[in-house]
Amino acid sequence: MDLQKRSFFQKAGALAALASTGAGFSARAADSRQPLPPPDPDMLLLSRCSFGITGQMTREIGRLGRKAWLQHQLSPDDIEEPELEERLRIQTPTIYMSARELAELEQAFQAANQLKQATLFRALFSRRQLYEVMVEFWSNHFSIYHRDGPVTLLKTIDDREVIRPHALGRFRDLLRASSKSPAMLLYLDNHTNVAGTPNENYARELMELHTLGVDGGYTETDVQEVARCFTGWAVARRGSPDVGQFRFYPARHDDEAKMVLGTYIPAGGGIRDGELVVDMLASHPSTARFISFKLARHFVSDDPPESLVKRMTRLFLDTDGHIPTLLEEMLLSEEFMESADLKLRRPLNFIIASLRVTTPSLRRESYAGLRNYLYALGQIPFEWVPPDGYPDTAAYWTSTNGMLNRWNFASALAGSRLPGLTLDYQRLAGEHRRPEDIVDRLAGILLHRPLTDAHRESFIDFLAAGDEERRALDDSQVEDRLPGLIGLMLSSPYFQYR
Repeated sequence: MDLQKRSFFQKAGALAALASTGAGFSARAADSRQPLPPPDPDMLLLSRCSFGITGQMTREIGRLGRKAWLQHQLSPDDIEEPELEERLRIQTPTIYMSARELAELEQAFQAANQLKQATLFRALFSRRQLYEVMVEFWSNHFSIYHRDGPVTLLKTIDDREVIRPHALGRFRDLLRASSKSPAMLLYLDNHTNVAGTPNENYARELMELHTLGVDGGYTETDVQEVARCFTGWAVARRGSPDVGQFRFYPARHDDEAKMVLGTYIPAGGGIRDGELVVDMLASHPSTARFISFKLARHFVSDDPPESLVKRMTRLFLDTDGHIPTLLEEMLLSEEFMESADLKLRRPLNFIIASLRVTTPSLRRESYAGLRNYLYALGQIPFEWVPPDGYPDTAAYWTSTNGMLNRWNFASALAGSRLPGLTLDYQRLAGEHRRPEDIVDRLAGILLHRPLTDAHRESFIDFLAAGDEERRALDDSQVEDRLPGLIGLMLSSPYFQYR
């Protein structure tokens, strides 16, 4: 290992140690002797509501103010993105295909790969950042494993017609759409759920993972009765004119009376049995609390304040689960403003944020390199096998190997060693050549938060490379030393939290 790389890892390890205890991160990114300075409230909001802060975002929130910026993000239809849409249509055309067109593809993995690629491109380039964050949140909540037979194709439809149209709507509408999602019904085996031999898999996950929560007050009998309500809910097969679309088969449905959560459902209801269950669950108090808790856990802290969860639960019930209203209450709350360094970046957020703050030039082949690092870090879109979604707490993501892989990615990105990704070090340094000025500029671009005096001095010392006078760097020294400094900053605890 050369001296530059050894120095990089030594300093990255020292900085990361500030935020670690044992094998994982502490609840708050702070050393008992020297806590990290908290970010500005505007930067905290931008960080939690995006896949990484850009200069354009800081200018927008400075011009609009925190509340107006948030309201603008909560109205994504008002933010037009013709260039991104054109790029997606050219590079990922399968995301616009119908179920029939997808079924006619010679290679199903083509659709799966393009959906993943489009997901990364949207997170990276979209100006509708909060919307994309919520798309990821709901995709994880209604998690569907991408490599499960026909789901490889139909998850494209689920993303386009279930998750995206309802990500900032009402929870009831999202749940209704998910309940008739061919990808979901196939993934959770409801296509085999027929009268006489019901399959309980979808019914169980509908209550445990999608609505009430494991402690939401339902019983095994409720699972059985809900499964009966969804008999006959399936997907049209190959050879059918509506292949890959939701289809209700009356002959497979159990049309006898049922009792769900104490509510009598009379015989003869047909498809309406399942629809009644969806509406019943969407408005249940346990669902209101479960969804409110998950939102607060994602945006505020791994152990969100009970005061906030209670307010959000009441608001959920009062507004019929209006997602933007819940988000506004949470993101403008005192509890949120006091939550700095309580949410670790998961791998997808870490990688996309690293790209957004460094703004490298990207070529099409960049996707393969990003995908490989996402696999190494354990979070590629739609690849979580069980139906509970990727974990949303720091404890899962903070193994020694996981942190080393983060540093490896930061080092490769900072050194322009990823295929199709190149950083412009002269642009990042701007007009500055004194080490302290470059450090201050990069801290503003990459970290968007103040440094402690000791950490600032450490970064400056690294950039000065032993020059006690800290003389101005020439262009070749900028090219040689900035990769190490950028890698250090992206590996430091300042960047590990969102």
